[in-house]
Amino acid sequence: MRRLIPLLLTLPLSCSVVVRERTEEVVSFLKVNCPDVVYTTGFYCDGDRAYSDKVQSGSRVRIVSLQSGKSITIAVFRRDDVKGICIPEKFKGQLGEPPFKARVEVQRCGVDDKRECTGYIRGLASYYKDPYHGRETPYGVKYDAYQYYAASPDLPLGSLAKVRNLKNGKEVIVKIIDRGPFKEGRVIDLSYRAAEDLDVLRDGITEVEIKVIRCGE
Repeated sequence: MRRLIPLLLTLPLSCSVVVRERTEEVVSFLKVNCPDVVYTTGFYCDGDRAYSDKVQSGSRVRIVSLQSGKSITIAVFRRDDVKGICIPEKFKGQLGEPPFKARVEVQRCGVDDKRECTGYIRGLASYYKDPYHGRETPYGVKYDAYQYYAASPDLPLGSLAKVRNLKNGKEVIVKIIDRGPFKEGRVIDLSYRAAEDLDVLRDGITEVEIKVIRCGE
């Protein structure tokens, strides 16, 4: 019996995510740790959003200041350059002077609490550009049609996927930052750049195989 050995990526992950990889003989699972509570350093940043390198983008969390004992509940978006958790300046009166020790309680993992990946997906790929270029995505960044981005109806946001055009064998790696497509049979919406590399632009739609490289962040 042939067994498929999954590769566990040693990346900082914050929500329970399962990668499911299938062969005809074996179904295997790759689990990553998702703590319900994270202890980290809190500080303040400009703007109206909270950012952290500790949680899935879009997670809803309760942040408790161990300095003041007070707490807030807020959505937190992913930024790997933020070491700890940065909170909008307007909450300074509640949480105290920075830096402070923070207890982060994850109430929802990511935007839609998706915690599982099917390791291999086969179906139709399309692509999108205008009028979506420059629009905000659920992941928390603006959609850039000239980056290696994609939309998926099911994969957790932040996932990395290798997409192979079954017509010509060309491959590209994309990051899932958006939701869609929502037409039956379609499994991924590629950015213009990714579709160009896969030679999809002329046909508009093509059959692909998707291999999940990283499930979530």
